[in-house]
Amino acid sequence: MASTAEITRNAEFLAHRYDASTRSFQFVALNREQHRRSTFLTDEYIPGDSERIMVPAQDVVDDQTPVAPIHFIFHSAFACSTMLARALDIEGISMGLKEPIVLNDLVGMKRGGIAPAKLLAALGQAVRLLARPFSEGETVVVKPSNIVNGLAASILDLRPESKALLLHAPLKTYLQSLAAKNMWGRIWARETAIGIMQENGMIGGFASADLLRLTDIQVAAVAWLSEQDRFAKIVHEYGRDRIRTLNSETFLAHKQDTVASLATLFQLDLSNGRIADILDGPAFTEHSKDFSTFDATQRSDQHASTGNVHGEEIDMVVQWAAAVAQSQNIPLVLGSPLLSPENQGPLSR
Repeated sequence: MASTAEITRNAEFLAHRYDASTRSFQFVALNREQHRRSTFLTDEYIPGDSERIMVPAQDVVDDQTPVAPIHFIFHSAFACSTMLARALDIEGISMGLKEPIVLNDLVGMKRGGIAPAKLLAALGQAVRLLARPFSEGETVVVKPSNIVNGLAASILDLRPESKALLLHAPLKTYLQSLAAKNMWGRIWARETAIGIMQENGMIGGFASADLLRLTDIQVAAVAWLSEQDRFAKIVHEYGRDRIRTLNSETFLAHKQDTVASLATLFQLDLSNGRIADILDGPAFTEHSKDFSTFDATQRSDQHASTGNVHGEEIDMVVQWAAAVAQSQNIPLVLGSPLLSPENQGPLSR
């Protein structure tokens, strides 16, 4: 069995879970190829026979723990964020981490009412452990679960050198994607809204009783507006030097410009040839969830099919949400875009 020092200094031991009751981290042995084959860094996808070791929090970080530059992709869900994180798994350049569940554990602690100082200490350790590079000179890019958005500001405060992309689906696209998942999508929407309420992140005017009077699609729109409001505040607080925004439809229409601009933001040394290789690689040619062949038209076809069934309701909710946004000064289009709005080309730094 590896020593504590070997575990805590080696990125191939992923900081996987945090146990608040024992103040311990669980590490799981996971090499780079296993990362690639794991849709997300959750127990559902990590190989069940992977070695797992508990280490007390007081022992996990020392002066010899390597720390790479670390940046973040925070997202709304249904925004193709996993595709982008996979694209940034570039040996010798960067490593993309897809929804490490250790951050979800810390969200649970926050929602459970843990003392802020204890939460911040555990969060700082978790982020530093995620920043361990797989090889010297690499940058780490973390794409957390969307439920981690409530910790985004704390993470940015802990790592003042870090930058972030706020990737979001346009409201109609978001609602179409959710409706396509039928009952499970609607349950997910309400669970998302509950989580935002637990963190006091819900926009004004929507107490629990108010949400019960809304349809599932309306609840999803309120959750989207709450995240949009959060993202707008992050842009205002941290500025364009650290924060850029991108909607998923612009990303899909301008993949090359997106990768090039993100490389500039995260200071990744990517040539045009390397970017072309990424666009021809599995991140853009395979589905992120099941690794089957990806066809960009499938997404638009699914939305069209959903529109045939739910289109009238979704259009009504989009109009209703626009009125809510106007009444609360929530921008439907975020500032600090990653791509120039004039030509959708890369922005200068």
